[in-house]
Amino acid sequence: MFAKTTLEEVARQVGVSASTVSRVLSGARGVNENTRNRVLSAVRQLSYHASLAHSQRGQSRLIGFLMPSEAETWGVRTNFTEQALRAVSDIATKMNYAATVGSYRPDLGTKAEDEMIRRGEFAGALLFRTRDEARDTEPFRKLGIPFLVVNRLLPETGFNYIGPDHKKVGLMAADHLLESGYRRIGLLLGKTYYSSHRLYLDGFREAHAVAGVPIDPNRIREVDLNVEGGYSGTKALLEDSNGIDALVLTGDRVSLGSLKALAELKVAVPRDLGVVAMDGTPETAFANPGLTAVEIPWYEMLAMGTRLLIDLIEHRPPVEQIGVSYATRLVVRESTRPQ
Repeated sequence: MFAKTTLEEVARQVGVSASTVSRVLSGARGVNENTRNRVLSAVRQLSYHASLAHSQRGQSRLIGFLMPSEAETWGVRTNFTEQALRAVSDIATKMNYAATVGSYRPDLGTKAEDEMIRRGEFAGALLFRTRDEARDTEPFRKLGIPFLVVNRLLPETGFNYIGPDHKKVGLMAADHLLESGYRRIGLLLGKTYYSSHRLYLDGFREAHAVAGVPIDPNRIREVDLNVEGGYSGTKALLEDSNGIDALVLTGDRVSLGSLKALAELKVAVPRDLGVVAMDGTPETAFANPGLTAVEIPWYEMLAMGTRLLIDLIEHRPPVEQIGVSYATRLVVRESTRPQ
């Protein structure tokens, strides 16, 4: 994030507190849209001459952690973005860059970030929650702004990327349950128009095919990736399916909602139902019971992604593509047991 003097300089120009400026730049909720646009406008006008945003050569030193505007409905604060924002800010600060989070329209409309992209005010961008990578990266390619797509594997596109193998994550989660003796496994995942969730489903199916265990389509549900989605999805799944003995969940927040629903329904974990979380963070260890999880090291992955992006910004290495598939791991805890 920005040095204190820069935060205060922007705050004075806009007539708000330094903490409000910080909240805008970190993507926090509850900031009036007009205030947000005024802060970003002041950031552009001041050009960060007093601090990190420009080098001695006048080149921008602002990194954007940006998502397409259509993905804003997911909210900014998730298990992924919480750690990603911290990683991007930590590495940017260490390497004398500033960082901000926001959203943009791939066709560059009237959003403040759209104008910043048009004017070349981002030195580079980490793009997340992309749905159509060709469309979502187009403004950065056209304007020559270095970028890295995060949380995706895109080996056939030519785009720079870093992410986990989502199919392997889905396979590891289902395979652990199948090897433990579970046979009627439910799945709650996000919208499958996102490639990562299609791949989770592919891995889930592959594990069943290898084990020779049929899948009941009624046990697979798409939900909103939040506490409410996990809560309502779990209740609907238990009411409508032909019975499950295990459940694969996507993300920490979905898992929290699901555990609440199971507690209300008097379903004991793992006695009555085994539970595995995908996209887990170490926080899953503090659930009750501690959740078996396929963990993705979000902080480490995005820290590496930020370093790679800054290397692209500063050196423009003569490589066709930077592509990193980041390792995941299965952590077995109290929510599953051998059958």
